[in-house]
Amino acid sequence: MFEKIEQVKNWVIEQILWAEKNLDGKSGAEKKVAVVKKLDAMIVLPAYLEWLDDIIIGKIVDMACEKLNSVAGHDFAKKQLSEEQEKEVKDAIEVEVKENGDNSN
Repeated sequence: MFEKIEQVKNWVIEQILWAEKNLDGKSGAEKKVAVVKKLDAMIVLPAYLEWLDDIIIGKIVDMACEKLNSVAGHDFAKKQLSEEQEKEVKDAIEVEVKENGDNSN
């Protein structure tokens, strides 16, 4: 399970960097829509979550972008992220996993 979460975190960072490099001239909102759409195609959620997937993915993208901006500045696409910066961004993407169907808080 945790390997999949790490994979998703990697994809999020990769797709954000892709959008920053390839969607020059687009607004942040337009880039986010493109990133969420690409990630939605990559991430398979259970059927009962499909109606929420854009919201969930959008929040994850927001977390990653906020952290990217704080660790690398607003022009992070022009920079190569260090391993430490990439780890810091991944750590900022908070994903709560409940095991065995436990939905209690």
